[in-house]
Amino acid sequence: MSMAYTREYLTAIDVGTTKVVTLVAKMDYATTEILASGHSPSRGMRKGLIVNPEAMTVCISKSALDAEAMLGQKLPPAFVGITGSHLTSLNAAGTITREPGRHGFEPFSQNDIDELLKSTLPSDMANKRLVQVVPRSFKVDGLDSVTDPMGMHGGQLSAESHVVMGDPEMMETLSATLRSAGIDVADLVLEHLASAEAVLTSEERLMGVVLADIGGGTTDVAVFENGAVNFTRSIPIAGHHFTSDLATGLGISPSAAEWAKLTKADLEVDSINQRELLTLDIGEDKQTPVSRRVFNRLLRDRALDLVRMFLYRLAESGMRRIPSGGIVLTGGSAALPGLADLFAEYGKCSVRIGKPAQQLGLPEEFEDSIYSTAVGLLLWGMRHKPTGAMASSKSTQSESRGWFSRGKSRKARV
Repeated sequence: MSMAYTREYLTAIDVGTTKVVTLVAKMDYATTEILASGHSPSRGMRKGLIVNPEAMTVCISKSALDAEAMLGQKLPPAFVGITGSHLTSLNAAGTITREPGRHGFEPFSQNDIDELLKSTLPSDMANKRLVQVVPRSFKVDGLDSVTDPMGMHGGQLSAESHVVMGDPEMMETLSATLRSAGIDVADLVLEHLASAEAVLTSEERLMGVVLADIGGGTTDVAVFENGAVNFTRSIPIAGHHFTSDLATGLGISPSAAEWAKLTKADLEVDSINQRELLTLDIGEDKQTPVSRRVFNRLLRDRALDLVRMFLYRLAESGMRRIPSGGIVLTGGSAALPGLADLFAEYGKCSVRIGKPAQQLGLPEEFEDSIYSTAVGLLLWGMRHKPTGAMASSKSTQSESRGWFSRGKSRKARV
């Protein structure tokens, strides 16, 4: 049996539009140490989709090899995130019924649960490939709100599930690129759900909450109600688009625009004097003055596009108002100054910036929104059996207490 499946060693790879992050963790019952990490700029991906497999292979290889060098051995099979506008999702339901045996009903097994979840798949999946089936709730002989039916006795088992499907060609391109980079894959995990593992609390899931993971190429949206995932979608607007708007609007290079976004960003416009100038570094020890108002306006206009599309997608799902848990922003662009206020203003709800929870005991450098997906992939691997499509979304923050031991291994540096 592989190390990844024994839970002794876990590998997570976040293949993003702007970066590739590899984390390796070791679990020993109540504690987990992050033993190694690798990091590489991403080349060859656009809006969460691989458009240049050869370039992407090099980036994934570099990130993985950096982690292997730190670990001192080959990486165990990896939990890898998947996202992109090609993914579609729906909620479905299914039921299995059986007759009692000589001594009554046998307890439900994992095979029974897997059979049930497979029965919730759409009958027509033409031109689609299954990514995950995530159980939302179970019912045993009419008993509602069963979180785990395994071991329960009964004649009828029902389930509601969240089914995620993707474009076969897009998925095969990702898989082939990972193989070319020498990566053995334990599971592909929806990035929305991985990030949720790292930043959402069990209370928020029960109250109802919307997660927006603002990455480089996509903003991944996940809605939770009554403790389970209810809706997932990817929006093709994210951090890269803010950078591109600055580069085009100000006539500067993408690298200069990215640095300006990271160091000078602000969404305030109305209070800015029209004559106020901002000095930007444009490389080779050169600087250029630009209008602070124009700079902020470019960022604010793109932020408004993101917020409006976000709310439109939620309305498409049937949501009439943001649930009481509000909105949690995470990802590399979540902390853009003023963005949370804009989400709160238009969503008319509370908004917070979500980072991998402190109670996880992570080394400080990983308690940052940019690592939410990578850390979440580790947590997913710890909490769920690697059974392909069959996986649970109903983990709680309390389950993770003690899994990461603060002050343990501080070897990893990115």
